[in-house]
Amino acid sequence: MKTKLRKTYNIRIRLLVVVITIVFLYDQLFHRKDLSYILYDFNSIASGLWSDLILITVLALLPVNILIESIKWKYLISKIEKVSLWNSIKGVFAGISVSMIMPNRVGDYLGRVFILQKADRIQAVLSTILGSFAQLLTTLILGLIASIFYFPEYFDIGFGLNFWMYVGFIMVTLTAATTMVLAYLNFSVFSIIIQRISGKYYNKIEKYAEVFSWYNQRELFNVLVLSILRYVVFSFQFFLLLRVFNVGIDYLEAIMLIAIIYFLMTIIPTIALTEIGVRGSVSLYVFQHHFEALGLWSPELAVSVVSASSLLWLFNLVIPAVVGALFVFSLKFFRKNNDS
Repeated sequence: MKTKLRKTYNIRIRLLVVVITIVFLYDQLFHRKDLSYILYDFNSIASGLWSDLILITVLALLPVNILIESIKWKYLISKIEKVSLWNSIKGVFAGISVSMIMPNRVGDYLGRVFILQKADRIQAVLSTILGSFAQLLTTLILGLIASIFYFPEYFDIGFGLNFWMYVGFIMVTLTAATTMVLAYLNFSVFSIIIQRISGKYYNKIEKYAEVFSWYNQRELFNVLVLSILRYVVFSFQFFLLLRVFNVGIDYLEAIMLIAIIYFLMTIIPTIALTEIGVRGSVSLYVFQHHFEALGLWSPELAVSVVSASSLLWLFNLVIPAVVGALFVFSLKFFRKNNDS
């Protein structure tokens, strides 16, 4: 592709991505009034120096969250291209911006790989997906573990069949969690599986299939640790916002419920921009059931839970998406000798 034409296409696609993202954000936050009701609830419920300090802490954890994800992606992508931490941060921000308008954060992969200068983009996407899989695995495993403690709220497990069903549930849950971790740590096996099932067509996909064999168990474990650390950060943000909105709950109790919410959010297909409604509904369902069992549920508590969940969405997705829109102009959708 000629240089002038390549630059023209790059500029047009960048502008298109930015315009669509801004339009979607405006529609969700202002036209549908989602932002206004969050701010109204905040002003009516949360006030005082203590709330301000907690909010500052939540905001301060946002760059920590981005930094952890950037370190993880830099670590993974180093197999095919060395990138600076700053470029990795730009890629993560741009990925969030692009993902706002695509289902299940698919745009997160695309936004990042276009920051790369030379690497094969399909290989880069596969490496990026490996990091996302580690984050997904963290959410699923911690959600399954949390369900062990959440399960007794639905059934009386004190005696008889219910007790043995609960014991069986624990065994199945722990077995599933262990199996997923072992499968992840031995992800290189997928390269062999792909080779065997693709047969004579393997030569056409070999350079992509071999991506999964690049990472040994130690490297995959490091990625998993970073994913867990990131999970701890954004779940702690959620807990802090619950306290801002006067939800009377201790940390361990909150973490159990938050893990269930993230688990359910993971298995519900969404577009990031519509998550505010889905996230609020799921949070409301989980917290309502828990507090009704304790005889503590109230309409005011419902408002607090939805507001905390929505404000977390605003902090961790909308703000980075706005920042990421600036970095979209660093993306190269077409480059010299582009072959992927």
